[in-house]
Amino acid sequence: MDPLAQHVLDALYARRSIRVYRPEPVAQEQLVTLLQAAMAAPSACNIQPWAFIVVTEPEVLARVKAAIPENGNYNAPAAIVVCGYPELIPWEGDNGLADAAAAIENILTAATALGLGTVWIGGFDADRLREVLDIPPEVVPLGVVYVGHPAEAKEPRTQYREEAVFWQKYDPTRPVRPRPGCLVWPEGYTPPADQR
Repeated sequence: MDPLAQHVLDALYARRSIRVYRPEPVAQEQLVTLLQAAMAAPSACNIQPWAFIVVTEPEVLARVKAAIPENGNYNAPAAIVVCGYPELIPWEGDNGLADAAAAIENILTAATALGLGTVWIGGFDADRLREVLDIPPEVVPLGVVYVGHPAEAKEPRTQYREEAVFWQKYDPTRPVRPRPGCLVWPEGYTPPADQR
């Protein structure tokens, strides 16, 4: 395999959600590199309807974490809040979520390549986040990425599952089974003990 292809695949497989960080700050140069990677992401019609708010000041970061009630209290020394500008999108009903998700994935992968850890947070109190970061109503917070030097190590892996792949057309007769991390169980399904 081509060495570049192998390096990219290695970074993709090594990317894991990191929830425990060492206390040292992330260098601004590294944060800028992550933003450059984010803005290399694909964007519909190259509109780039995104904005990135980088938070490293401890007091502001604590307030950002308080706006994430369920999973916000990780000790990352930096956060990147990814927002969308719906007014830049000329079609209805799009707040830039797909573009933001592509940018976030680039941040996660680039951070892994730089030896940094990240975790993508999707559940947060948008109104509190707006208040903390002075985000105007026309800008939509779409995701938060915590960034730091990992204090935990996780093995690289792919989560390839043959049952998620259909060749040529969808097979509606194939049963859909919950996957690791599934929060919704089909009626009548009893999950294995390690997934409850």
